Amino acid sequence: MAVHDILLECLDELDSKEMDLFKWHLTRGIDDFKIPKSRLENKLSFEVVGCMIEHYLSDGAGKLTLLILEKMKMMDLAEKLRKNLGHSMDTLQSKHNTEAGTSQKQERCKSGAEFVDKHRTEMIRAVSLVKPIADDMKLLIGNEKYQIILKSDTTHEQMRKLLDFLTVDRLKEEFYQSLKEHEKFLVEDLEHSG
Repeated sequence: MAVHDILLECLDELDSKEMDLFKWHLTRGIDDFKIPKSRLENKLSFEVVGCMIEHYLSDGAGKLTLLILEKMKMMDLAEKLRKNLGHSMDTLQSKHNTEAGTSQKQERCKSGAEFVDKHRTEMIRAVSLVKPIADDMKLLIGNEKYQIILKSDTTHEQMRKLLDFLTVDRLKEEFYQSLKEHEKFLVEDLEHSG
């Protein structure tokens, strides 16, 4: 089952008041995830899911939904979603591995530095956990650059600044390792997108 369908199935379990509270959390922002209120007003659950995926890709939308459900103290639904998302990611991985074994093998990046160069735009748009990655990179880029990153207003700006400071392959390799730790599903999505 696709991530979009899994998230829609999950949100369909919310009653109207719970859905309003869910949308309120989306507009307030959680862990650097935030969607403008105007994008969510009078939207049905499938439109909310589409908006989350548009803003944060599948991985980010899944994480965001989990965070909000936990904040709403809906632990059973959050756990069910976590299991379904895990199964979905496993299915996507299995499907990709099968395709890779055929003549339609996708070209993968040979190094982390190549990955960073190839997927710069997607990372600026989709990485939501910039601060933990910047924390990992602080010793390598220095405190002054680290502070510049943190002072940026949005995660997009923070990510753009961080990537601008990665001027040599060694820094890009370290960044890639940190990205794999903090944004595992995003890295897998990008690696499999070709």
